Formats: sequence, C-alpha cells, structure tokens
Amino acid sequence: MPLVKRTIEPRHLCHTVLPRNIKNELECVTNISLANVIRQLSSLSKYAEDLFGELFNEAHSFSFRVNSLQERVDRLSISVTQLDPKEEECECCNYTHTHTHTHLFTLSHKLFPPLTPYPLQFHPCVGCNLW
Repeated sequence: MPLVKRTIEPRHLCHTVLPRNIKNELECVTNISLANVIRQLSSLSKYAEDLFGELFNEAHSFSFRVNSLQERVDRLSISVTQLDPKEEECECCNYTHTHTHTHLFTLSHKLFPPLTPYPLQFHPCVGCNLW
C-alpha cells in the first residue's frame, strides 16, 4: 500500500461574496468559479513538476543501485568460474566441522520463580475485633 505524500483537490471554488449590483448572479458565480479553477490548475502544474522531479531522482538512484549490484554479480561470477572445487577447500566447510559452539550465557528454563508464601499469614481470631 503506497504512502500518500500529497492530496490535491479543488478548494473554495465559489467561496466569495457577490457584489450587490449584479444583474445576472449565475453568470457572476460561474465566472468566479472558472477563475478559481484556472488559478488552482496553475498551482497543480507546480505540484506535477515536483512529482516528476521526485520520480526522476528515485529512478536515477534505483538505476545506480541496479548498476552497482550488476557489477558485484559480474565480479562474483568471474571469481566463481575461476575456482576449482577439487583443488581448493572452502573455509566455511572447515568451520562447521572443527568449531565447537559455546554459549556466552546460561539459559534458564525457569521463567517464573516458585510462589513464596507471604511473610505474614492472616489468621482470623474469634476474639479479635479488627474494625
């Protein structure tokens, strides 16, 4: 799910007070609305330019990463083709056979300590008045 960076929608297209001496109110409202739409479309072109600039920068960084990964793959394929598995022994194979694993800490299987009784047990007395 993509993250929304910008939300663009028309705002306050007809949000003005009409003058009093207007003969045709509908024509005045449509003219004001069209002027506001044109004004907002001009700012929309600015947002579009910013959006395409960001897309260009992301595509450029993506192509740079792809090129660097391709160079690494090429170097690895050259080094793998030069290896002869019969003559050279892999270090990782020796490591698994000779290395013994030691723990730096001890594992405890007792997650919860045993319940200890309270130091003072409540024993109700017949002759005691607690309240």
